[in-house]
Amino acid sequence: SGLPANGTIAAEVAFMFNEWYRPDCFLEFPKGGSQALVSTLIRGLKKFGGQIMCSSHVERVITEGGRATGVALRGGGVVRARKAVISSASVWDTVPLLPQALVPEKYRTQALATPACPSFMHLNIGFDGTGLSGVQREIHHIVVNSWERGVDAEQNVVLISVPSMLDPSLAPEGKHTLHAYLPATEPYALWEGIDRNSEKYRQLKEERSQILWRAVEKVIPDIRQRAEISLVGTPLTHARFLRRHRGSYGPAIMAGQGTFPGPSTPIPGLFCCGDSTFPGIGLPAVAASGAICANTQASVAQHWAMLDAIGV
Repeated sequence: SGLPANGTIAAEVAFMFNEWYRPDCFLEFPKGGSQALVSTLIRGLKKFGGQIMCSSHVERVITEGGRATGVALRGGGVVRARKAVISSASVWDTVPLLPQALVPEKYRTQALATPACPSFMHLNIGFDGTGLSGVQREIHHIVVNSWERGVDAEQNVVLISVPSMLDPSLAPEGKHTLHAYLPATEPYALWEGIDRNSEKYRQLKEERSQILWRAVEKVIPDIRQRAEISLVGTPLTHARFLRRHRGSYGPAIMAGQGTFPGPSTPIPGLFCCGDSTFPGIGLPAVAASGAICANTQASVAQHWAMLDAIGV
């Protein structure tokens, strides 16, 4: 959720208890890596007539008669909506796309004031797997440097995955791929305004990634010698490649102090899904938000037909 347990909403806690505390439960990894999840979504979209448009930056949401009717693309292209415009971008990235005159000031102010989770540091390593044994051949590891500081403390908790241990297709024969990261605890402010091509940026990447290397060394002590390629991702990487406001993991809405909004917006024809809507952050929650948003587009008659089809 991007938050400690006492700040995580009940919907996400319920999912965790249902999925992670069953007998013989395992923390899994998708076969084929995270790309397999993306590919599956693309197949599903195309199966039902959808179209993927890459490199298609949305400049603004088009409205006509006070209703969202499409989006204008950078370079002059336009995509018209047959039924609705749905944004899966974050709340901070969606609001600036809307016509200011149609957005109530209270909604705009509250939306842009949504508290944000910090960002990430990532370390991706391709390494030689010769002679690994025991715990070194497990897929997941968590390193907590200090329980007293808490799991949301800066540079304290490191999560490590070595998916090629279970899925050999993710690395050449005899090699492995490893991903270590700080789970939404890296402050964007440390990186803000730094030129990504500068020596300052290179040095800061080196400095801030050492916590990740040291965590991996607890599992594979000679990882630096084994490493054949390594790549470091920063909050600026998140902001650039994921198009995320300040590289954030998502809204830091604490349970009991605020609520995630539903899919509706003040502009007719415009809906939202993704981690800025209920039930929040994380792949299962975001998938649920998409289903909720899709449900709002279906008529009561369609809902009844679906219930009949599944025998409810």
